[in-house]
Amino acid sequence: MDPLLLAFAVFVGVTGLVGAVSFLVIKGGVFEGQAMSADEIRKLADLESRDVMLAKLAGAMKANLSKAAATFQAPLTQLARLAQALQEKQSGGSEAAADAAE
Repeated sequence: MDPLLLAFAVFVGVTGLVGAVSFLVIKGGVFEGQAMSADEIRKLADLESRDVMLAKLAGAMKANLSKAAATFQAPLTQLARLAQALQEKQSGGSEAAADAAE
């Protein structure tokens, strides 16, 4: 088991108890060999898990790629509609000429 994950789980459990138990106060801690203040520890505890952050990043990247794909596809769609409209106009004009000839 990852020692950081274990420490994080213990800390989250302890910080959850801090609200319920008034005599338990976190004054600081050590993370990767560096001393941290109580505020820094609270910020670290408030972070979401790695999996959640990666999922959010992947979702944001997917949304941006979807927007880019839609942006690149829009001119092609407009061109196809324009070609269809021109074809209908030309075929409509030739039918009108054929009706006039009869």
